[in-house]
Amino acid sequence: MKPKKQENKKKLRYLILFLICMSMFSNGFIFDQPALMKEDIIEKFSPKYGLAKTSFYFSFLYSLYSIPNIILPLAGGFLSDIFGYRRMSVLFLVLIVLGQAIVYLGSLREELKLMVLGRFVFGLGGESIGITSSIILVKWFAGKELSFANALNLSLIRSATVINSILSPRIAEHYGMDKAFGFGFLLTLASLFSLIVLNFLDERDDGPQSKQEQIVDVNQLKDQIISDISVFPKLFWLLTLQMTTFYVSVLLFISFSSSIMIYLWLPADNTMQENQEKAGDLMSIPYMCCTFFSPFIGYMIDKIGQRIKILVLGSCLVFIGLISMLYVYPIFCMICLGIGYSLFGTTIWTSITYVVAKKNLGTAFGVMNSVQNFAFFLMPLFIAYISTKGTQISVVLFFLILACSTLIISIHVYQEDRSREVSLDCNNQDKLMNYLNKSEDDETQEQIIEAS
Repeated sequence: MKPKKQENKKKLRYLILFLICMSMFSNGFIFDQPALMKEDIIEKFSPKYGLAKTSFYFSFLYSLYSIPNIILPLAGGFLSDIFGYRRMSVLFLVLIVLGQAIVYLGSLREELKLMVLGRFVFGLGGESIGITSSIILVKWFAGKELSFANALNLSLIRSATVINSILSPRIAEHYGMDKAFGFGFLLTLASLFSLIVLNFLDERDDGPQSKQEQIVDVNQLKDQIISDISVFPKLFWLLTLQMTTFYVSVLLFISFSSSIMIYLWLPADNTMQENQEKAGDLMSIPYMCCTFFSPFIGYMIDKIGQRIKILVLGSCLVFIGLISMLYVYPIFCMICLGIGYSLFGTTIWTSITYVVAKKNLGTAFGVMNSVQNFAFFLMPLFIAYISTKGTQISVVLFFLILACSTLIISIHVYQEDRSREVSLDCNNQDKLMNYLNKSEDDETQEQIIEAS
């Protein structure tokens, strides 16, 4: 009877994982829709607003998404800890659905300002939904196949990006831009349905989360976040800094790589449209690598551990790839970025699970997302300044500096990890969790002694 019960539990875990992936799929799909249909947006709205104003409003489709997410993941993670991740996950996904609905309505009514408002509403839930998903993953897979589960989730999100790059331009070309945004809206509804089923199964297994009717004011929220942050170990901050420099050097480079590749490698006698299409094909390579390799890497990490070494290996591959952009055709660079991103992205988030206490994970993930979004808001300004004052080679060198910074931080991460009794390289997930729980109990005991 017991083996059968364990088998049923395992099936339920993988159903939960599938539903988590489906609830996040639309988020990965709709995020880059405006960028893929930029020419359609410029062409449609320029007669109404003028070219300069249309370009200005288009930039706000992304900046108004990023700016609030410097702060929101902190609050979202904390509120998930206080009011329960199930309630907050539904709220965040409803905001995503509402935001995409407004974008769709704006495209139908040819109101670009309305589309900008929709992207802002989308941003209110777009990053925080990832925090609640991480909490659910940890709950169901910690001590089991956590790295594999996280990798599969990452793989599906990136596959949504690849599918979007194929479908959205073609839907816009054959049926109109508004239909492409409408398709994205339908996907958000499907994700919301998946989340509702997920929460039902999770609550049935776990029981209802206790309701806290308290009202959390701003000062209380701030004090509690500071209280949570104050107990984060040094290793957490090093991993957060390492993640930030790594993601900027990879994800932002991919975003800016089209003009870099056209300038350095693609034929000057080609039309701009031909070069943009070729650059777009090359830009999809890292995400395709991530889609295919991440599940296997996650499975491997669960079996062998070696998390710190894998983080270093991923960072080295990115550094090598960026150097190669200056000397060989970009396909090698993009493959290196894709494999490096698969290694690093699969490992970094699950490593935090073994560094920060479970009760503070929401705040921890929120801090990481906030730091990352601050960098994503700030760094493009530096890149734009460098590109106007120098050349595309200067931009590549800037990204190389960031990649080199990641390698330097990796050395400090390695040294700090070696000071722990149980290294993150350990392949025994139960041992890692027991060490974390023991450290938490010791800290609680010290606080009691200090209070008395």
